[in-house]
Amino acid sequence: MSTPPTALSFQPLSRILRSARYVFGVLFVATVALLAWQHYGMERTVELLDGKHQVYADDDRGGGGKSVGVLERRPHELVVRCTITRPSSNPYCKLGIITRSEAGGIDMSGFSHFTIDMAYEGPGPNRTDIALVNDEAGLTQADRWETYKVNQVVYVGIPQHGLMTVPLRWFGVAQWWTDLVKPPLEHSYVRIDNVARIELTSPGEANAGVHVMHVRSVKLHGKIVTQSHLLLILISVWIACTVGLLLSTTLMLRSQLRQSDNALSLLTQVNRALELEARELAGQAYFDPLTGVLNRQGLRAALMNTSTLMAAPMSVIFIDIDHFKHINDTHGHATGDDVLRRFAQVLGAGIRTSDRLVRWGGEEFLIICPLTDVHQAVRVAEALRTRLHGQSWPLELAVTASFGVAQHVDQQDIGVVIKQADDALYSAKAAGRDRVHAHGVGRAAQVA
Repeated sequence: MSTPPTALSFQPLSRILRSARYVFGVLFVATVALLAWQHYGMERTVELLDGKHQVYADDDRGGGGKSVGVLERRPHELVVRCTITRPSSNPYCKLGIITRSEAGGIDMSGFSHFTIDMAYEGPGPNRTDIALVNDEAGLTQADRWETYKVNQVVYVGIPQHGLMTVPLRWFGVAQWWTDLVKPPLEHSYVRIDNVARIELTSPGEANAGVHVMHVRSVKLHGKIVTQSHLLLILISVWIACTVGLLLSTTLMLRSQLRQSDNALSLLTQVNRALELEARELAGQAYFDPLTGVLNRQGLRAALMNTSTLMAAPMSVIFIDIDHFKHINDTHGHATGDDVLRRFAQVLGAGIRTSDRLVRWGGEEFLIICPLTDVHQAVRVAEALRTRLHGQSWPLELAVTASFGVAQHVDQQDIGVVIKQADDALYSAKAAGRDRVHAHGVGRAAQVA
């Protein structure tokens, strides 16, 4: 006995669904495993006292102080022996680690925290100032130390034995550096993506005497893959698998549905839905997405489908916003877009429902005026020009426009009329802008 057509049709689909259950099951297990591994493992550690980075000791003598810092290298630690001497207003000694190479500094933005194995001996507060000195394009100048951004945190209570854990989120831009440099707003927040050096400094109000820092290790800790990146990868894989399932299912259904009358009926309905969507998309293609008025494709469709649009006499008004490039260059493209939207609204409100407003390109617009001779079109253009003067514009700008007018002649191609209006427009711009010129009309009819 033969297999019924309907059963035959759904066998390949069942195989796809079984495969999908297997794939999504494996993907679910892999997702849980990767998230758990990222949370509990996937650790990345970088030792900064590995002998590959230059270290140095510094003190306040360069600024007129008298403190003396000396670096001692021992088998398993670095020792900075600092003799703090008053009356310097800000005596200090520091241990510096140069993390910059020919390829640039260290990008620490993907790490989560430091661990520092150190001990501190000396009179006064038991603390250290930790600084991440960042090299930023557009701010840092190699020959000016103060242009390196100083991100700083104060760690209080250094243990005699054990590790200091310092989350990178604790760091903030040093206030003294902000007061000194007064950086622009775009350079006033914490950035540690190109760290040139790390500094461990004695407390600023340290008492006079001998202070000793024993530093055994400085390590950066983070994840091989950050949680946000891992989630992005997993979501992308899930979406790809889902889309693949949908595509394969759709292709299989189409292949099987062609073999039955019921499938043909379903396919017809799908085609109708696709046609409606295509028509909607085609309709959207006729309008400029920024201003909502017709674009060139929309004008072409209107001329082909609306015979009354060419009803004689017919005139064309070509319009160009004066000095629009200056608006964009000075105030930005967002302001320019606001001006274009408002400009289209003003023009649309000043014409008849039988007219057609078109965004020709950039800051140029076109108005098709059926049953309008050139003299009437000039009056329409002048009314629109005057209307622009009375509008409120973004940032209180003064927006004007130049107008060119031309009348269609029997059997003349519409492109010729548009070219004539464009020529009249450039004549108006050459005459000083903010005026109306008409093609083929004596100077007495030109309006300024």
